[in-house]
Amino acid sequence: MRFSAVDRPGVLSKISGFLGKNGISIASVIQKGRRIKGAVPIVMMTHEAKEKNVHRALGEIERLGAIRGRTTFIRVEHELK
Repeated sequence: MRFSAVDRPGVLSKISGFLGKNGISIASVIQKGRRIKGAVPIVMMTHEAKEKNVHRALGEIERLGAIRGRTTFIRVEHELK
């Protein structure tokens, strides 16, 4: 998932809270850059999750006042051996 968010305290916590509330565990987070009056990219990889839960969480996250623009969501699939 790639979010564009205002860089201020608590935003990352709110995003991770909505993911957790919907049963989605975070595998990694990358947040680069800092802009005083702009948005910064936040990229998250999650562990395996139900797609309906992902869509529900993204809907809640996109309603946050700190999110700018639409979130990009790319499904990563792998074969279990």
